[in-house]
Amino acid sequence: MRRTLSHTLVFLLLATPQAWAVGKAGLWTVTTTYQFGMPVVPPALVALARQQGLKPPVTGQPFTHHMCMTPYEADGRQPPHLNSRDLDCVNRIVSLRAGRMVLEGICHGPLEGVGRSQITWRGNVHFDGLYEFKGRFRGDPTSVSSGFAGDWTGEDCRGVRSFIPQNN
Repeated sequence: MRRTLSHTLVFLLLATPQAWAVGKAGLWTVTTTYQFGMPVVPPALVALARQQGLKPPVTGQPFTHHMCMTPYEADGRQPPHLNSRDLDCVNRIVSLRAGRMVLEGICHGPLEGVGRSQITWRGNVHFDGLYEFKGRFRGDPTSVSSGFAGDWTGEDCRGVRSFIPQNN
């Protein structure tokens, strides 16, 4: 009985978010290929591209941008914000096991619906995954799907701001 209890306590200690560490804090280069099920690119993606001096994404074409991952995102206490300025969506970690993270994002505003991501971490300096969104954009039915990959570039975010959640 004592052995079972001690094994349970060790498991609970190891199951803290810090034990789930998946990435490194700092600058990440993320390349995404989107398939938009709408005639207009979502304004949040256009704003992200302009903020970083990039052309907005185009359906079927790779789009590369940067994100600054916080220590909380890197150690699994918060979901990574792959679109660092999309404030209309609230993300949560559904599961995190053995380097695989499942996220769910609920969006309200011009983009209304639910998105789901699956991220696979390859060590702590690379990830790749898939994203699916179904909902409405300004009242019209829409869907977005994408494949993406991210590589750690270094500790210095070089002016790319970390995601700061809104206080509601």
